[in-house]
Amino acid sequence: MSVYITKSYGLKGVAAEGQQIVVNEAEKLGIEEIRIPYYDYFSDQDGLYKRLEGILTGVSEGDTVILQIPTWNYPNFESSFMGHVGMNKARLIIFIHDIRAMMFPSEKESMSFYLELFNIADGLIVPSENMAKYLKENNVNTPMVVQSLWDPGVQIEFEDLPKFEKKISFAGDDEKYLISKNFPLDMDVDLHLYGRKNDDMVKNKNIHYHGFLNEYSLLRKLHQGGFGLDWTESSYWREYNKYNTSFKLTNYLAAGIPLIMQSDNSCRKLVEDNHLGIIADSLEEAAEKVRNMSEDEYNGYVESIHRIRPLIRGNYFTKKVLIDCIYTL
Repeated sequence: MSVYITKSYGLKGVAAEGQQIVVNEAEKLGIEEIRIPYYDYFSDQDGLYKRLEGILTGVSEGDTVILQIPTWNYPNFESSFMGHVGMNKARLIIFIHDIRAMMFPSEKESMSFYLELFNIADGLIVPSENMAKYLKENNVNTPMVVQSLWDPGVQIEFEDLPKFEKKISFAGDDEKYLISKNFPLDMDVDLHLYGRKNDDMVKNKNIHYHGFLNEYSLLRKLHQGGFGLDWTESSYWREYNKYNTSFKLTNYLAAGIPLIMQSDNSCRKLVEDNHLGIIADSLEEAAEKVRNMSEDEYNGYVESIHRIRPLIRGNYFTKKVLIDCIYTL
């Protein structure tokens, strides 16, 4: 029996990085890569069948195929791909990075389509316990394995530990997540923003903009101290964060700094159980907790993160979820 895993080519950003991280670890386990090119399959239904035959060349009865989604092709590609895997009498695992119907309001009505696909699969890798619960409540009965946390795409060995500083760092789109607009301006806690600048960004003496940094530079900057913020003031994206796992968390942990997140974040239990950071219901509450924290309390969080760093360095979470799902089948 052979095991294969897909990777979509032509992607950029976090979507490409996530798929590459999984493929890198899968190959170490002897899992072979299947390349999926981006193509206008929607308007070329006749060519789709032939292309899928080529993509799945070598997949035989009894093999296992892990399909990373979204492929970012039209959804008819994913359903056709699954149909071809079935015709080859191979088993199919869907590795859910995101569900497009949850990401884009314009695609919300297509959620029933994805639920049907998930029920056809032999196994699912889901990003969180909350996602598993949601799918089960919507009558998805396929066996599921929970990913819990992303492994970092970039890793740096630091010789020292982060220092206690009353500052909060946010790596992401301030315009999208509305951080600077809602951060308390009258508190002795600094906000450091790493990402695209926007015209509506609030300017104040305790808000510092650093622009976009590559991952190596970002990790080194974050490692200097303070806290990493995984947050959104957008109700839409807050709902999304209940079910999906953010790369921000991974980068903050890879930098060795404690986390700050909302109480309904999908990773809350992981953070609380392992003493990795602060849970709050508002940015004001989060800043207040940072302002009143002692250096000993801060160092306690840092030490807890340092203890789990071997798991992060070894890409434990990706390896485990792949092995567990294949073993389940």
